[in-house]
Amino acid sequence: MDIEKVMENVRKTLPPRPAVKFTVVNEKTGLFDSKIGGVPYFPKDMEYPRGKKGDFKDQPLSLLAQLNFEKLPHIPDFPTKGILQFFIAGDDLYGMASECIGEPLAAQDNFRIIYHENIIKDETQLLSADEIPQYNGDDGYMPFTGEYKLIPHEPDTINATAHDFRFGEVFLKCYNELADEHIGCLWDLDDNYNDAIYDHPYPNAVIGGYPVFTQEDPRSTDSLGDCDTLLFELNSVEDRKKGIYIMWGDSGTGTFMIPLENLRKLDFSRVAYNYDCY
Repeated sequence: MDIEKVMENVRKTLPPRPAVKFTVVNEKTGLFDSKIGGVPYFPKDMEYPRGKKGDFKDQPLSLLAQLNFEKLPHIPDFPTKGILQFFIAGDDLYGMASECIGEPLAAQDNFRIIYHENIIKDETQLLSADEIPQYNGDDGYMPFTGEYKLIPHEPDTINATAHDFRFGEVFLKCYNELADEHIGCLWDLDDNYNDAIYDHPYPNAVIGGYPVFTQEDPRSTDSLGDCDTLLFELNSVEDRKKGIYIMWGDSGTGTFMIPLENLRKLDFSRVAYNYDCY
């Protein structure tokens, strides 16, 4: 079986998607930078995000990541201006819903997505480091300490792989149309095909493209299937020589997914957030 011919047909249904990949660097960041951690851009007249459940009820959330789209290469459907932020609780699931599956993953209880469409340049109107609310419970958990700057690459494309919940059905259809002997699931494939169906770049971070999961895609046609677009993904990154250590549990990922139509409307009220690890 010519696996590349199968993948060529798969890409007709699940075409490569534009993406911007990022490299994480160990540098001090400013209020307006795209970054991991650090002091968030935050207007003084806005209500700071707080948790809604468990030990983090009413406790301030922590900045996971911040993207300044005025300074990023543009890809279709994503903002061309403004700052997008990802806040999470420092609990043992990093703010992900304890149910770990289905609609609770889209309930922004202990995580929050905030979009500042118009950026205030006057820093006197923004919270300083000393003014950012701090969690006052027991030691919290975060995938990192400190801060890192996000350096964007030029726009690229990413192919769908078996990490995506839509891939299996599409691949089987394309495979069986070409094969002499049909298969019923991806597990029936010879191991030689694994590289082709699971191969995926693991950038430090990415917007757009397709997600990767260390376990399985929490979405399905019945639940969260409308969250079809990768909004942001941050992978575990370990480079001791460069002073970089981001670790989601045991070498996992943090993934945020949004309906395409919501993204186009700059409506971030429905975002599915999944954390998983090995």
